[in-house]
Formats: sequence, structure tokens, C-alpha cells
Amino acid sequence: MSHEADSLRALLGATDPEARRVAVQRLAQLDDVAAPLLLLVALGDSDWRVRKEAASISQSMPGRERVVAELAKALGDRENIGLRNSVVEAMIVLGRDSIDAAVSAFDALDADGRKLAVEVLSGVPDERSATALSRALSDPDANVRAAAAEGLGNAGLASEAARQTAIDALSRKLSPNEIQLALAALDALSRLDARLPWKTFESLAKNPLFRRHAILAASRSREEAALLALVEATGDPSSTIAREALLALAAWLLFAPLEDDVLERARAEMKNTPKAAAAVRARAADKSDTRGYSAGLVALSLVHDERDLATLVEALADPEVAEHATAALELFGRSAAHPLARLLPNVSQHTRAMLLSLIPRLSRGAADSRPQLDAQLLLMLREGLDEAATEVAVASVRGLAASGDRTDLGRLVPIVAHPEMRVALAASSALRTLAERFPEPASQLLRALDADGEHGAAGCAIVAALAETTPTKLGEAEFSFVERVLANGDPRARRVAIDTVALLGGSRAGDAVAFALADEERDVRLAAVRALGRLKRPEPLQGILAQSHDQELVAASLRALTEADSKQGFRAARALLETADTATASAAIEAIGRADHPEREAALAEALGHADTEVVKLAMTELARTHSYVPLAASLDHASWEVRRLASELLAHVHEAKIVDLLRHRLEHEKEPVVRDALNAALSLPPPASFEGS
Repeated sequence: MSHEADSLRALLGATDPEARRVAVQRLAQLDDVAAPLLLLVALGDSDWRVRKEAASISQSMPGRERVVAELAKALGDRENIGLRNSVVEAMIVLGRDSIDAAVSAFDALDADGRKLAVEVLSGVPDERSATALSRALSDPDANVRAAAAEGLGNAGLASEAARQTAIDALSRKLSPNEIQLALAALDALSRLDARLPWKTFESLAKNPLFRRHAILAASRSREEAALLALVEATGDPSSTIAREALLALAAWLLFAPLEDDVLERARAEMKNTPKAAAAVRARAADKSDTRGYSAGLVALSLVHDERDLATLVEALADPEVAEHATAALELFGRSAAHPLARLLPNVSQHTRAMLLSLIPRLSRGAADSRPQLDAQLLLMLREGLDEAATEVAVASVRGLAASGDRTDLGRLVPIVAHPEMRVALAASSALRTLAERFPEPASQLLRALDADGEHGAAGCAIVAALAETTPTKLGEAEFSFVERVLANGDPRARRVAIDTVALLGGSRAGDAVAFALADEERDVRLAAVRALGRLKRPEPLQGILAQSHDQELVAASLRALTEADSKQGFRAARALLETADTATASAAIEAIGRADHPEREAALAEALGHADTEVVKLAMTELARTHSYVPLAASLDHASWEVRRLASELLAHVHEAKIVDLLRHRLEHEKEPVVRDALNAALSLPPPASFEGS
């Protein structure tokens, strides 16, 4: 034993616990055969702080194999309980290096020692640990077996293979003949999220000692028998079991869609279990327990009694549970139509809108699915078109888009001219959807509409739909209709006509849209500009850029010109970079950034000298997006601290030596705290693995 080892042994026997703790810290540097033995002395100290220090420094000691071997031997110590517990902690700290030693010592240990070895293996998740703990499930001692089962619950932290080893072993130990082991195995299987066949747990569900665990296991299964067991358990005499079963049942209904026949059998089980139905209703009425309340609402879809629909409708007004009430109504299916129709006049506008939006989704095949129910659902939607409340009208329109028939084409036409923009836009979209679904009736309807009147926008929606579904059947009549709408007295109709003309395409379309550049309404002119970009007509756009002083129109024209002809757009954008107007300069930078041009980087670098910092920041972002970091680095010396901070952030992931040097140089001179923080953050980011290895 070396002089240093003798000195440390003496210090470990000192009266003062703090002196002993400091001596333990020095053990980490002792490369001596006596070091592991001195560590054991420290691990058996009477002071818990000394023992804690010894356990924590064990991983830093030289000669790890010797340390692990001595620790494993100490698991068999029968006198010093503190030592044995600290040894377990130290071996867990040592990690996977302890596994083989713990396994090798296992057979030589008494029951208490084997339980300690199990604790070590449980604390170091690994495939070897899972295998050893699986064997320990058959240990002669009941406490060792239960501890092994508990420890296997950590196997999922190691690997999927270890998790599967644990699940296989634990599933064989679910006998009600050994309560302690079975309970520990059930708990471990739950932590492993094991999805085992329901028959594995079915017999346990009948035993009061295991019922709660078995019901939790049912929630992870996806077998019909497990679903029915959950339904039955919602009426369990134990409120804890009943609540957990209800929560699991609701989660199943929400996230694992059921086939109609399975759903019907679950409803039959609920009907045959009056206590379960009563418990569900009680939970659906108890707002003090939000989770139980929301789960009860969902489960009302299995009780499937129209008397409960009022409860679900009332819950739609509560933001915390509205989503669950909606899901329950969807599961209720078409049989909810008549009761909902009766409730509809007596609810708030918000609730009415929610109910109407649900109608297209009431498609579950309930026991009562007579054809006339479809008519009832459609009638509710059609009546909603006349509602003054915007959200109700929008919900009705969208519902007809999903569920309407050919007769609803005519109903939607006047709604497209609705004074409320949200309603009008929804109606236009719905009309287009239905026209795509029913092109022949839509064509007939179009011939009856007046392009110069209030239905011009509706006709354009029909033409757009026909262009998508039957483009070969479009002719002069359809194009002429849209052209006439371009002269309609309603600006909204003219904007819709411009978009429709752009969809039709062709030189005639381009001429018609170019004509709209002279429209008296600014929004119409902007729509025409955007359409010209889609139609690839750069000439009129060049004229706007040369003559207009409308900044928004110029910016829109620049974007459209880039879409129409990227080269012309690039040239025009570069010419506009020096403008003082922020919107125009920003549009120019966006256009340059999108252009595939050899001078793109140079043009963006020029923009870094713009007087407006917002323009400079946009140019910096575009340079970073195109990986042009060298010109971007020049902004580290910009007068604005906001620009310097953004430059630091954008350069944070660049690990080129030149850029890193520039960041460090800037940090030496930077005075602004927020910029210094950004620079420090940039310099502290580690390079990617590929960079480190290069």
C-alpha cells in the first residue's frame, strides 16, 4: 500500500465527517490496489454524506474492473446495511460495467444479497439486465421475484429487444396464486406499455385484487373483448376502477375508430349493464372533475339514448369539453338528426353553428338509418342559410358543400352575393364544390344566370368548377360570361371574374385581365396584377413599374413580374432596390431572393446598404437562405444593434474558420448586451459531427 493510500485510510478514520468526505474526494485520484478497499470503507461510513460522496466518485476511480469486483462482493455483507445500500448506489453509478459483476455474484448471495443485485440490474437498463432479471422471476425468494418484476418495468429504457424480453417474461408470471409477484408484473407491464391479448388478463379481471390492473391492461388492448370489459367496468362498485375504465373507454372511442358492428356490440353491452350507463350519465353531469366529465360525455355515445343529446348540446358551449361533446355527437350518428332538429331553435347562435357544422359528419350507421333522415339533416342545413348570424350561415353553407345535392346549386347562388364577406366566400367555395360534383346541372344553371346582375360572381364560380372537371366542354358561352362579369357593377364580382379568367388561360384571357388594370377599384387592379403573373404576361406589369406611384401596386407588380418572367423580374427588382419605400424595396428583395440568377448574391449584398434596417434585415435573411455567408458577415459591423444581432444569429450555424474569426472579433468590440449574448450563443454552438471529423 502506498504512502498516499495510508494517508487516506487514516483520514477515513477521522472523527470529523467533513474530513472523511474530503478524503473520499481524493480517492478518485488514487491509482493503488488498495483504492477499491478504501472505497468500501467510505461506502460503509456512519455518515450518509460520506457514503453519498463515495457512491458518486466511484465512476471516476482508476482500475474500474477491480472496483466493480470488490463492490459486487460487498453485496453479500450481512452486517453493515448502510454499506450494502451504498454499494448498490455506486454500482448503478458505474452503469453497464456493473452488470456482469452483479450477474456473476448472484448465485453466491443470500436472498437479501440477491435482492440487492436485482436493484443494481434494475437501475442499469440493458439487454443483459433484462435477461438476468427475467431469470430472477423464478428465484426461490418471493421478495427477489417481486423486485425482479418491478425492475423489468425499466427495460424499455434500454432497447426494444430488452422491452420485449421483459414483456415475454412478465406475461408468464400473472398467476393469481402469487399475489405479490402478479401485482408487480402487472405494474411493470403497464410501464412497458405492453399490448397483450386480453385473454392474458381476462381471468385476473374477475379477482378484486387484480381487477384495477387488468382494466388498465384492457385500455392498451385493441380487442373487442377488452372494449366490452371496459364498458362493463364503468359500472364497477369501486369508483376508482369505474373512473379509470371510463377514461380508457373514452380514449379508445376518440383515438381508435370502431367498425359499426363493433360499436353496436359495445352499445349492447352498455345497455345490458344498467350500472355502467348510470355511472356514465353521472360522470357526464359532474363538472367538478373535468377529465371524468369529458370522458362521460364521450361515453354517452355508447349509452345511445336521445335523451342525453341535450347534455351533449349543452356541453358544446364549454370550451374545455366542446371537443369531446362533438366527438360524442359524431359517434351518435344519424339517429341524432331528429332530436337535434328539435333542439336547434333553442340554443345559442354559437352552439347552433357548431351543430350545423357537425351534420356532414353524422354518418355513423346507427340502428335507425332510414333514408328520410338524410332529408332531415339537409333541411337543417338549408334553413341555416337564412340565419342572420354569420357563423350559423357559414356553417350551413359549408355543410351543404359536403352533403348537399344538385338542388342546392340554386340555393347557394344568391348567397355568393351575401353582404358579409365570410358568408359570401364560403358560398362561392361551396358552389364550386357542388358544381364539380354535379357538372351537368351546374351548366344548365349557368345558362340561366345574368353576368351583368347580382349573380355574376356565382356564375364565375361555376365556370371555374367546370374548368376543373370538364375543360373540354367549355366554349365561347362560358368565356363570354366571365368577360361580361369583368364589367359587372359589383367590384367583388369583377375580382372573382379576374381569377376565373386567369384560370381559363390563353392570350384572350391575358388581354381581358390587362384591361382590368384600368379598373376604378384598387382591389380589382391588384387582383389583375396577380393574375397577369399567373398568366405569364410581363408587358403590362413592366408598364405599371415604370409609371405607377402606388407603392402597394408596384410591390405586387414586381412579385407578379417575377412569376411571369424571372429574368425580367430580377432586372426590375434590382433597379428598385435603392428606392426609399420599405414595401417596394422589400418586394424587390423577395423577388431577387427567389430568382435563379448568377448575380443574385451581389444584388442582395447591395441591399445591405439600404437606409431602412427592416429592408437590410430582409436582405440578410435571403442571403442566409441562399447560404451566402461572406457578404452577410459584413453586417456584423452595421450601425444598428438589431442588424448586428440578426447577423450573429444567422451566422451561428456557420463553422467556417473565417466566419468564426469574424464573430470573435466582433465580440471583442461589441458593447450592446443583447448583441453580445447573440455572439456568445453563436460561438458556443458545437459544430456538427461531420465538421468535427473533417
